[in-house]
Amino acid sequence: MKRLYIMKSTAALLSGVLAFTGASSAAGSAEAPDEMQSSTTTAAEETSEAASGDEGEKDVPAEEEEEAEEINWTKADISDYDASMSLVSYELTTPEMLQTVSANSKKELTDEEVSLMIAKRRALKKKTPSLTRKSRNAEPTAVELYLSGKPVGYVPPDRQVYANASPGDFTFVTYGWGHGVGMSQNGANLYATYSGWTYQDILFHYYPGTYLVNTNSTDDEEITLRHEPTGKTTLEILSEIVFNEVGGCMSYEAIKAQAVAAYTYIKFNGDDCNDLRPKANPPQIVIDACEEVLGEALFYDEDFALTMFSASSGGCSANCYEVFYQDVPYLRSVESDWDGAYDPHFGTVTYISAADMRNRIQSRFGITLSDDPSNWIQPVYSEETGYVTDVCIDGQMWVKGYAFSLPMGIKSPKFNVSFTPGENTETEVTESEWTDEGDFIEDYQDAKTEAAYQEQQEAFADGVTETTAAAETETSAAE
Repeated sequence: MKRLYIMKSTAALLSGVLAFTGASSAAGSAEAPDEMQSSTTTAAEETSEAASGDEGEKDVPAEEEEEAEEINWTKADISDYDASMSLVSYELTTPEMLQTVSANSKKELTDEEVSLMIAKRRALKKKTPSLTRKSRNAEPTAVELYLSGKPVGYVPPDRQVYANASPGDFTFVTYGWGHGVGMSQNGANLYATYSGWTYQDILFHYYPGTYLVNTNSTDDEEITLRHEPTGKTTLEILSEIVFNEVGGCMSYEAIKAQAVAAYTYIKFNGDDCNDLRPKANPPQIVIDACEEVLGEALFYDEDFALTMFSASSGGCSANCYEVFYQDVPYLRSVESDWDGAYDPHFGTVTYISAADMRNRIQSRFGITLSDDPSNWIQPVYSEETGYVTDVCIDGQMWVKGYAFSLPMGIKSPKFNVSFTPGENTETEVTESEWTDEGDFIEDYQDAKTEAAYQEQQEAFADGVTETTAAAETETSAAE
């Protein structure tokens, strides 16, 4: 149990929780420096108490306890989801989450630094214990399997991505919305809709190696919101959270999957909602879905799993260690098959002028950029998933891909970026421009490796690609 606590505490500390920032949304994650960790919070109260006696745990000075209490909450905007994707969520940021290191001193956190962060979190947790009463009769029981046995089925090919960049612009193509770790909310809806999957199919797909139990404790639970009593039953608060996360228009099985993921996340955090937020007056379909799976939670190795989730994951979810810090065994990359064909956030194109990009980078990271915009953003890609694991900024510092995406206002750490040389490098804009027409940039399948990315970046700079030529030929023929 002590080992489990360390895993959970570290995951909680070196991250934040849930993402979708810029114009984004997510749920269940956070961030830290060079090798960011899986997000959120700590263990249940009894686990925390047991772990508080671990050997080597140090007292935390009062000033550090105060520092641990300072949490910055950022609400994400997801207003331009279509009617079936009404997701809203939050991102918890911590000082460690957006830590940067110089280009010459890139390193992982030391064990001592990790231990100090865990100690800070424990100090905060001790001040706000769980209010849930411990029932002697509340023993977890296994949940009966309810699997469809259906394959994914035929999936249409990914949509191609087009863009029309002006000279002096950076062009970002993002895939998905949010950090991409754990369950994709859009992906869950697409699996339920097109593959006929049940909520259990969805959960076991996105959290491999976990298993379902019923806590049998909902009658005795006191769910808190930022460690304050809500005065509501578990069903009431869970229904409001699920309504806030996925609305009431998704597939019924996807809503149930979200209910289990959200409830597990709350239990992982000691019966506290942490970064999850409720939305009043959930529709009856949401209440019914939550009631049907009330008390069900995902376990891993005899304890609650850290069930992170985000809006969509651009073709596949991310390995936790690629986006955050820790390598959590059930937060590994899995396919999200339908994204390329149907997810509205697959292949979002964003243009940012060089002047605007300079302002964003310098104000966020406190450096002075060189006069060569083509050197400002140097991504490192995961060959397995295509996510940006790290960004070297102008040869001066390293930052995690997710931590870079947040202040840049792009939807996901799964992105490709190109710079178009030209004379308009000092033309300021007040907001990003979005389009899906023009010259071909790249799609995810051709940009999984840095080599492929560099080839396509060069092709874009030349203004010529075979795909562009083909598109122009089709346009001419249609005319």
